[in-house]
Amino acid sequence: MSGNAPTGTEVPGGEELLAPAPDIAHDVPEAPSAPGPQQRRRLRRALKYAGILMLVVVLSVGGLVGYARFRLGRHHVVACAACRSTDGATGPMNVLVLGSDRRPGDSAQSQRADTIALLHVDFKSSKAILVNLPRDLRVKAPDGQFVKINSFYNQGPAAMVQAVNSFTGLPIDHYVEVNFTGFRNIVDTLGGVRMRFSQAVNDPDSGLNVPAGCVTLRGDQALAFVRTRHVDSDYGRIARQQFFVQLVMKQVLSAGTLLNPLKVVSLVNVGAGNVTTDVGLGAGTIEKLALQLRNFTPQTVDFRVVPSQPQYLGGVAYVIPFAGQSAALFDAIKSGTTLPDYGKQGSAITPSSVTATILNGTTTPSITSQAQTELQAAGYVVAGTGSADATNYAATVVYYTPGNVDKASLVAQVYGEAQVQPLPPQIHAGSDVVVVLGQDYAQGKVTAVPTSAPSPLLPAGPATPLPTSALEVAAC
Repeated sequence: MSGNAPTGTEVPGGEELLAPAPDIAHDVPEAPSAPGPQQRRRLRRALKYAGILMLVVVLSVGGLVGYARFRLGRHHVVACAACRSTDGATGPMNVLVLGSDRRPGDSAQSQRADTIALLHVDFKSSKAILVNLPRDLRVKAPDGQFVKINSFYNQGPAAMVQAVNSFTGLPIDHYVEVNFTGFRNIVDTLGGVRMRFSQAVNDPDSGLNVPAGCVTLRGDQALAFVRTRHVDSDYGRIARQQFFVQLVMKQVLSAGTLLNPLKVVSLVNVGAGNVTTDVGLGAGTIEKLALQLRNFTPQTVDFRVVPSQPQYLGGVAYVIPFAGQSAALFDAIKSGTTLPDYGKQGSAITPSSVTATILNGTTTPSITSQAQTELQAAGYVVAGTGSADATNYAATVVYYTPGNVDKASLVAQVYGEAQVQPLPPQIHAGSDVVVVLGQDYAQGKVTAVPTSAPSPLLPAGPATPLPTSALEVAAC
């Protein structure tokens, strides 16, 4: 081991390996002599330290896995006769996920399903689809009457599962419910979630109170962010929830979380204490799902909303589904075919409606010409090129002018989900967005790819863009 060590490095015990003095009299190096007592002591010491380190690692990992199994095996479970309880080994899995405002002491009639989402997971392809169902969605009850879908929550998990199954036509395998206390604690365990607000927000109804700029949302403010809806609508709240899910996914799957045993244990504790599942979703299945979900990223999840529109009927506020579009969306999910462009939020933005300025933020010459060719090939309009305010941009950034955060998010996908930020005062542009190319682009680490074209087949007519969030937010 010491014979191959580079000179100038330390070995256990603090000694430094020095380069041997050259033998002036002979060109051929001498054969290495047998290790002396001091060298043998150093070797034994190094091996001892290595063995101790390996033992600690093994015990830590084994203890962590064992503890996780123990703790998850004692999470709260409920009976769900309507759940199939499959493990996803032979095909995709459908999980009904609810966010509830259940609090200790609440009566059954005062409980609501504040968030309702259907998660379709295909482990073989490492892809997933998350479809939010508005809580005021108008559906038919077993007695033939029309009611809001979240009213089934008071009747128990089986009733909620049956209602979603009846509306979507998809069998439900498992039921997961997260209460608001658990949501707050999960965010706090992660150390908060950072996002950028283009403007200050103060919503007394939800309690959201943040300044403009990059903000770390702790548990209470994160909960206020995903619950606020008086700033726009329930569709806006769904858009914010989906965006927040992407940020949390990215943080949970980061090395800083997965390689931190204390943080993993804390997340296991929080999850086990604040999550309710059906009986079939036991510790063994949860462990298997956790291992498989490591292959997922926010980019492999397709976020949708039931194609619908708000409408008052008989003085009651409902969300009315577009029957043909909803059926086409869920049929595609069930058959595993390409999804039609139904249930997407935001205005119908196409590359041809976006004008971009490209600036070089590096010392590498001529990269703006290449970027211009690529953006134009993807269908975007390039208003001009030039040099950025600095030449030390490590990563490519897409800046947006007021009101154009959605356009910037679309352009960012061309550069591998580049950062999206509001345009700083030192950069001027007469376009919707400004792309500042960084070293990642100059070194070929980011390859521009055309944005995928809309689905050509829309069996239920043209897609209707659903409202999105009025709050302009982006990842920091």
